[in-house]
Amino acid sequence: MSTPLVHIDAGTFQKQLVQLAETIAQKVKREAPSLLPGVPAFVSFDLHILTRQAMHTYDLLFYLNADERREKDCYWRPAYSVVTLPLIRNMIDCLYNITSILENPGVKGRWFRASGFKKMLAALDEDEARYGGRPEWDLWINKGRDFLDFEIRNQGLNTAEVLAACPWPTLGQYINRQQPGGTFTAHQGFLKAFMHGLWREYSAMAHGGSDGLTPVAVYYVPDSLLHEQRENVDQHHPRLLFKHITRAAATLLCIVTELQAYFRFDGARINERIHDVWEALNPAFEVKELFDERYAQLMKDKGIEPQ
Repeated sequence: MSTPLVHIDAGTFQKQLVQLAETIAQKVKREAPSLLPGVPAFVSFDLHILTRQAMHTYDLLFYLNADERREKDCYWRPAYSVVTLPLIRNMIDCLYNITSILENPGVKGRWFRASGFKKMLAALDEDEARYGGRPEWDLWINKGRDFLDFEIRNQGLNTAEVLAACPWPTLGQYINRQQPGGTFTAHQGFLKAFMHGLWREYSAMAHGGSDGLTPVAVYYVPDSLLHEQRENVDQHHPRLLFKHITRAAATLLCIVTELQAYFRFDGARINERIHDVWEALNPAFEVKELFDERYAQLMKDKGIEPQ
């Protein structure tokens, strides 16, 4: 039995969601520092940047795949839709980093930034070991060290703290890291949803794995298909767009909801707007699963209720 087609009008969520994300991003930048007493200001700013990254990625997917562009731009190709799909994995990483920091902003936000500085310093060490002694490289490496030294001190950190920082785990490392007793946290369980099932293909696509290429390979090589097969690929393209753009929207909506659940910002009808977008996207199977498994209860517990 074939799965019934689901139709969602992008007019019910596309602009609404990106505008909602911008509202939250600005709230995080301007209001979150006062809601995180004792926490370095850069933590709120990192949350702001991660939200903006996810928001602009989402916006890019719509920009590249707008009806007018697909139908009227003679230079547009269906492969452009496919080659940008790994960016959805980047959005998932933004969700992971944001929710991990929100577990303990004072500790994890500081760790996130210190770990990043440590990796940049280590990269300069590697470059110096390989290219040191060449004047042009020495100049570039020294400039990099001066810049990082200033940034570390400017953020209220110190070199000793940075060098002692443990590596910030990747999403894959994090969800597979067992707790004492061989258990996993609820947060790990939630994030595993984005690495399994219908979502796992983004990791494979991002790494150029065969399992990631197989579902979309025909879009890269339409000239290798029989002429009668090419029309089928074109006809399938709107369904592919619907599936992946809906998932991108769901990921951005998760970020927005997580930030509002933690900070509970006032004004701008944020709670109502969150409900409206969830309602618009819930007919999609993947979105409904996320909502039922986490967000219906989270929104209720945190008072994210429409007026």
